[in-house]
Amino acid sequence: MGFPNSYFDPQKAHALYNQYHEQYSLADEVNFDGIMSNEHHASFWCMKPSVNLDAAVICKLTSKAKIAILGNVIPVADPIRIAEEIAMLDCYSGGRVISGFVRGTAVESLHGGIDPTENRERFEEAHDLIIKCWTTPGPFRHEGKHYHYRAVNPWVIPMQKPHPPIWYPGFSSPESAVWAAQHRHPYMNLGSLLDHCVTLRQVYIDTAREVGFKAGPEHYGYLVKVLVADTDEKAQEIGRHFMWIDKHRMKGPAEHNDPPGYQSREAVKIMTSLPGASGSGGRSRDLTYEDQQELNTLIVGSPQTVIRKLTGIMDKLSPGYLLIFGNDGRMPHKDVMRSIELIGKEVIPALHEIKLRPYE
Repeated sequence: MGFPNSYFDPQKAHALYNQYHEQYSLADEVNFDGIMSNEHHASFWCMKPSVNLDAAVICKLTSKAKIAILGNVIPVADPIRIAEEIAMLDCYSGGRVISGFVRGTAVESLHGGIDPTENRERFEEAHDLIIKCWTTPGPFRHEGKHYHYRAVNPWVIPMQKPHPPIWYPGFSSPESAVWAAQHRHPYMNLGSLLDHCVTLRQVYIDTAREVGFKAGPEHYGYLVKVLVADTDEKAQEIGRHFMWIDKHRMKGPAEHNDPPGYQSREAVKIMTSLPGASGSGGRSRDLTYEDQQELNTLIVGSPQTVIRKLTGIMDKLSPGYLLIFGNDGRMPHKDVMRSIELIGKEVIPALHEIKLRPYE
């Protein structure tokens, strides 16, 4: 949060944004099922402070792929505006939007002038209000704990009924899986270690049973870093760029990255107990490039190698959604474009042939 924005170079940003747009377009061309985007604020390691602006670009660059917004940081935003913008995007895209809502990092609560201890309850109130905007004819009045509107009457409503699908992501905390299941939203695990993912998936399955529905692969997704090249050797060379985010993300004072009250005690306990976590939510921080490949949180190789390794993940987790984190650091644009092409033409068709196991 405290890294000076004087280091930001708009000219480089212009070039990078347009490279990302070329990557989106190619992904749609080679038949990716969807394209995912996110946002972060006051964060030098992410160039997207507005996921909805990015989604608007994706709407016009693509014609087939779903557009997964994962997601809007709703505790620090105006929920009425978010409801309106996502409704516009759904109409722009012809009903291709998947709306993800996130609590955001602790830095974003501080950046937004929000007490971190209020993040969770602000998130839940904003979530409920956005859905009401999409499903309840206006005008109506909302008087909540954190949001007050005398008249709510968003003119634009989504094309998808009753509303766009809602995804909820999490890292290591069972609380996220429980909340997603209680609201019947698919849960997306953003890169925890596989054994812990199995545990979180079971938490979701058990909670779903308690609230009255049977969970299946369509309710679970998993994010993994993937780079494909023509040979294993070339992929190993390019893939080292993935280590950039592990070396640079979440730097700075602990009171900014994890202020008291932002997380529950149970979540903190779990995060610090996982292998390689060191406060990273069970993700890959403090693990070497080789460690991450051994644990299958990072997969690089030729199409054949990547298909084999991703098939192993599919067999273990049976996720209905496999989310690919495909670019990081100074990874050359031409190599990213080649990776997208190989994933779309060779890897995705092979994964579509896998029959997912139903959940017990």
